[in-house]
Amino acid sequence: MARILPAKVERGRFRRRLIALFLDWMSWGYVAYGVMYFLNDYWWRIPLERFYSTLTLPPWGWPAAVLGTLAMAVVCELTGYSLGERALKLERKRERPLTKEELLRGRAAGKPFWRTQWGIMAVLLLALTVALGWHIVKIDPEALIHPSPRAREMLSEIFPPDFRHFRVPDPAFELRGLPYSILDLMVLTIFMALLATVLGAAVALPLSFLGARNIMGFSPAGWLVYGAVRGFFNIFRSIETMLWAVVFAIWIRWGSPLAGIMALTVHTIAALGKLYSEQVEGIDPGPVEAVVAAGGSRAEVIRYAVLPQVIPSFWAFTLYRWDINVRMSTVIALVGGGGIGDMLFYYKNEGKWALLGAVVITIVAVVWAMDYLSGRLRERIT
Repeated sequence: MARILPAKVERGRFRRRLIALFLDWMSWGYVAYGVMYFLNDYWWRIPLERFYSTLTLPPWGWPAAVLGTLAMAVVCELTGYSLGERALKLERKRERPLTKEELLRGRAAGKPFWRTQWGIMAVLLLALTVALGWHIVKIDPEALIHPSPRAREMLSEIFPPDFRHFRVPDPAFELRGLPYSILDLMVLTIFMALLATVLGAAVALPLSFLGARNIMGFSPAGWLVYGAVRGFFNIFRSIETMLWAVVFAIWIRWGSPLAGIMALTVHTIAALGKLYSEQVEGIDPGPVEAVVAAGGSRAEVIRYAVLPQVIPSFWAFTLYRWDINVRMSTVIALVGGGGIGDMLFYYKNEGKWALLGAVVITIVAVVWAMDYLSGRLRERIT
């Protein structure tokens, strides 16, 4: 047994070294791609392009690029502390102890990150990513500094805003079967977000314990349930609320508040379930071990050892999610989710900019107030 454990440790270290080398290789491959991208873009801009078409690698170019980037990754690992090693927190063994002079010079604490190999590589990758994104998206700062004439006209029409339909329904809006004022739809939107948050939290709470490794990871069946619940959280959370609103608007009725509530609820279940389960996994294991040692069941472990540790965080996450749902419920009307967004997009399509300004100011005021109140409540809870 004593021989098996060191062998497992060495295999684990070797595996992590390979992963670190792969990360460094991918980093240098990304740098090579960025260089080729900018070279190709420059090639298009010079007269030689008319004779030689686009810049392409010769048949031997791709193997050379692959081997070259791999060689750079190996050199990085041999000559210093690479970015891949830093990402996996691999430690290097010192061949000799630090001298008194080195300790006095502060070398024991290490160099600043911008003077280390991994720090330089991280800055290089960040700069390359920003440059690539800037070029691919074709960002034009001049367009921000000098807006179009139409933008000036819209701003002049929006301000001052027209609040005549803040409490009195708009007759033109009533013709669409929606006899609501701005205030009515804003209250409706707040309650849409509240119902979605309450329903989502009620479903996410029990699912979070099924998606916690330290609660379910004691048997093959538990691991199966854990994987299924975590997969549900990840899949449903990756689908944005706007897409869920489209699905439920088609299923129920376009413009129905229920469609918006269901869209927000589904995404809330997945988002809160993920946050809740991660909070459960981060609890102090001491109380859990004490209840288990006393012969407690899994339900008793949750009741007496887990819930007291996670309830404050659960409340904070739920309040934060309500804040998010209030903001999301103002825009899901664009895809048939109902709420204040119905009036917002109606005025926008009709070109009633002064009335649109009143709706926008109301939304901003409510979202700001909700953010302030939820922030204060989270401070008191945590």
